[in-house]
Amino acid sequence: MIRIGLPFPPSINSAYGNGGNKRGRHKMPAYLAWEKLAGTRIKDSHRIGLRNYTLHICLRRPDLRRSRDLGNYEKCVSDLLVAHGIVADDSGCERLLMTWDQNMSDECVVIIQQAEEQLAA
Repeated sequence: MIRIGLPFPPSINSAYGNGGNKRGRHKMPAYLAWEKLAGTRIKDSHRIGLRNYTLHICLRRPDLRRSRDLGNYEKCVSDLLVAHGIVADDSGCERLLMTWDQNMSDECVVIIQQAEEQLAA
């Protein structure tokens, strides 16, 4: 099991932009900054390239005044795990659980485990 505390991820809705000075789709500055900061939280021992895995993402809800779509925060986290070699490819996610928790110290906690089916083999 790997447990990583990360800064709060950007929503996929705000992670990418189109056009401007760059042609086509590109990462927005806030997403690039998050990737850099989140990358500092990853240890070499985390880089095991899991192929079939279970992913649990728990986010500290920023506030109660604004509705937020929990599912919009998964993609940036999954892409970070691939970029840093923690998982081989995000298509290997066999099970995904996302939750809100207002009482945690980290903004985002990610737990990655070998898929249960693989553990039984």
